[in-house]
Amino acid sequence: MSMEDRITELEIQLVHTQRVCEQLNEIVTELSLDAQRREREMKRLADQLKDLKNKATERGGDLEDERPPHY
Repeated sequence: MSMEDRITELEIQLVHTQRVCEQLNEIVTELSLDAQRREREMKRLADQLKDLKNKATERGGDLEDERPPHY
């Protein structure tokens, strides 16, 4: 294999490696955004649950003792 062939092969491998790195970066970015969205949703749900518990306590009851509406 000539020196020129080896350099060409290395350039091809470098381009492939750069492409894979870009794809991985896109995936990591997507996963990060998804994790942030889930974190906001979990906080919203936790706040909602906290509000429900506070309302139940104000009424003098406990959510665990409350009967579902279909009873």
